[in-house]
Amino acid sequence: MRFPQCHPDWCITLCLMLLIVPATRAQELADRFIPQRWMRQYLPENLPPLETRSYHTPLEQAQRQVFHGRYRQALNTLADLTDADPVRIALIRAEAQFAIGRHDAALSTLSQPAISDDPAIGLQRASFLTQLGQTESALTLLTVFVHEHPQSIPARLLLAQLHEQRGDTPAAIDAYAFFASERFLERFAAGNDPIFSNPVNLIAIGQGLDRWATYSGAYADNPALPDRILSLFTTAYDRLDREFYPARIAAADYLQAHDRDDQAIEELTLALKQNPNSPPALARLGRLQIDHFNFDAADHLILRLRDVDEHSLDADLLEARNLLRQRRPRDAQPLLQRILTARPAHLQALGLLAAVQSLQLRDADAAATIAAIEQLDPDNATAHYEIAEQLAALRQYPRAAAAFQIAIDRAPWWNAPRNGLGLLHTQSGDEDLARAVLDQAHRLDPYNLRTTNYLTLLDSMSAMNRHETEHFVILYDAAFDPLIPHHFSTYLESIHAELVAAFGHEPPRKTLIEVFPTHDAFSVRTTGSPWIGTVGASTGRVIALVSPRDGTDTLGNFNWARVLRHEYTHTLTLGATDNRIAHWMTEGLAVLQEQAPLPFDWIPLLHSAVRDHSLFTLDQLTWAFVRPRRPTDRPLAYAQSFWICQFIQQTHGPAALLEMMNAFKSGLDQDAVIQTVLGQPVADFDAAFARWAAQQVAT
Repeated sequence: MRFPQCHPDWCITLCLMLLIVPATRAQELADRFIPQRWMRQYLPENLPPLETRSYHTPLEQAQRQVFHGRYRQALNTLADLTDADPVRIALIRAEAQFAIGRHDAALSTLSQPAISDDPAIGLQRASFLTQLGQTESALTLLTVFVHEHPQSIPARLLLAQLHEQRGDTPAAIDAYAFFASERFLERFAAGNDPIFSNPVNLIAIGQGLDRWATYSGAYADNPALPDRILSLFTTAYDRLDREFYPARIAAADYLQAHDRDDQAIEELTLALKQNPNSPPALARLGRLQIDHFNFDAADHLILRLRDVDEHSLDADLLEARNLLRQRRPRDAQPLLQRILTARPAHLQALGLLAAVQSLQLRDADAAATIAAIEQLDPDNATAHYEIAEQLAALRQYPRAAAAFQIAIDRAPWWNAPRNGLGLLHTQSGDEDLARAVLDQAHRLDPYNLRTTNYLTLLDSMSAMNRHETEHFVILYDAAFDPLIPHHFSTYLESIHAELVAAFGHEPPRKTLIEVFPTHDAFSVRTTGSPWIGTVGASTGRVIALVSPRDGTDTLGNFNWARVLRHEYTHTLTLGATDNRIAHWMTEGLAVLQEQAPLPFDWIPLLHSAVRDHSLFTLDQLTWAFVRPRRPTDRPLAYAQSFWICQFIQQTHGPAALLEMMNAFKSGLDQDAVIQTVLGQPVADFDAAFARWAAQQVAT
């Protein structure tokens, strides 16, 4: 085992450990005595040993170690190899070095004069340069390479991806056209072509055809095309090589691009069984977990990325996204600045930085960042999509819609911005606009699951009956729920003036009350997926409910008047703050406005939380609603949010709640709102509330 650049004291310590203790104790002692940073650089990965055969040469062992994520172990295996193939040694060594973040060493390994002219070496070097954002150097190398090796399918794909990364869309479209012109799908169906016996070729062909079909609109005219392309990836890992996890990563990318997230997560999970340290698989799975609000799982994957490469750019991007999804843009900014210090032209990081600035209402800074993006890529769509996604997550409807539209105008072949804008319009109650956008999205990609779900929903909504009052529009299904308009309209008008006065906000348009006859339809209306564990939800102007009746497709009877009062309070508090109010606060105010006794089942929850010192902090509270860890988290979050609003009323006066809403509207984050309005840090507020809660329990 070789440890280059090792500090002598650490070497002595390690050698003594290896000599005098069993192997099972060596890692435990190393964890205690050897600096973690040094361990990450040189000690082999703490993974189960790979199965080896007696006929495996050291070079073959090293290749398997790299393939299965034992990068440092592979470097140790290669350390003393001198009589093997120098090209294979260099490729294996460079791949291991690059994976653990030793990028300069990897490029140096591939630059040795004796091997630098080998085609495999040149292609690997171009791939590394592309991943490092050194696009001009990569372009020079790849242009020559493709000219000399025009039938290299991976090189063709990499060149097309590089043009796309540089923002040269015409060149990218031209490069992807190669994959259609070669009639790969017809040749694949015919069989017996040796080009398809290599899983690397199958992956490259599938990815190239997908991008060609996206740019050219070929999906619109060929409903069988998605499954035919997907079969290239599944053939690679199902028939050619069951261990070839890169094909599963490629399949996951393809499925995620068509909003089939559950299938993508399954593919990535299987890929990580083959290589637990695969940076691409870890990064992609982390992104999907964040999209599904699974922040703890994302944090775990971020740590795993940093165990592989402590300076992982993917880990920084994931952590920034994780913080943004948790509505913590101020905490995300240093991570993005760190990325941009190393890679000033990183468009993804620039787009997220502009979103951070927009969420904090720092419009001049956001404009400057967008100008920097457009100086690098005048027709950029991806950064504007990043901005739109982050603004949409916080329901900043007009600004998000404008950013989505820019992305659509600049990349009319790209479906994701259309889906985002369609969802935005459905949430803001503009169903006609939503249908127009989603119809276009469906023509581009009939295979996209989210688009299909929303269009099906809009079809069902267009058939709903409509009843208007002075301040409300009630949509319902007369066949299932004929009494809805009579009861709902009278009650809603009776509470309107009272709640408007309480929050000093009059909605500029009539509020939409949509009552769905089935729970699945209600869930798709709210989240785009066919399950959400509640009976009502507000997205601002729109209040959606499942019908309050018994049935196999509903959640049964519930107090619809109390739910309507609760949800209409959300409409008013969200509108009064431009959707910037903290989630716990809008929920607490909504429960407060129900004007009902504390539910009996909340009493033991609050009692136990106070007794066990397990009340949520303000930082934890919002995500107890969104991503509960225990069955009791969500009801406890409602109960505690209600209590917090009561606590603020009693200790600072009712006006303090309105002052806090105004502070949120101005763009202040939670910490600043508590400090500015209540005059104390959040930690002190949490402690004061815990003392007050203990007094309530004592009664």
